[in-house]
Amino acid sequence: MICSRIGQPLLLLSLILPLLTWAPGCSSQPQVVLDSDIPTVPDMSQRLGFDIKRQGPFLVGGQFVFIGSILDMESTIQRLVGRFKNRGWMVAQDTWGFPRSVLLFEKYDRRVRVVLDADQLEPAMSRAQYTVSIIRADQNESSSPEPADQQPVPTSN
Repeated sequence: MICSRIGQPLLLLSLILPLLTWAPGCSSQPQVVLDSDIPTVPDMSQRLGFDIKRQGPFLVGGQFVFIGSILDMESTIQRLVGRFKNRGWMVAQDTWGFPRSVLLFEKYDRRVRVVLDADQLEPAMSRAQYTVSIIRADQNESSSPEPADQQPVPTSN
């Protein structure tokens, strides 16, 4: 009798506990930037967005900065590429490296340039920067974007 009284609450707890740890909490990050079709960086949170431009439901311009962990650059890139491809983007250019990698995604007349900077001293303070723009007909498609060193990442004051 005592075993059944103790056993029932333990059984109930063992059934409920996995559900509580699985359910998304308030701290879960959005999967896309500003309700657009542009996916966020896995394991990073958006910290800054500026020069934002929209055409209807589409983001066509802006700069976005993310902060978070980059422990393994290859894994981060593979997950990010998967997210972009799942939303219909194609990889136009990729330059993998450590501590910096640069990716260029295109979809119709839009482009997202992604610069990933792994912080070697504190991996949790790694950074990613998105530059969203429109591909203009007068742009030379074969030209590569400016080097990542040319575009500073703004800091918040």
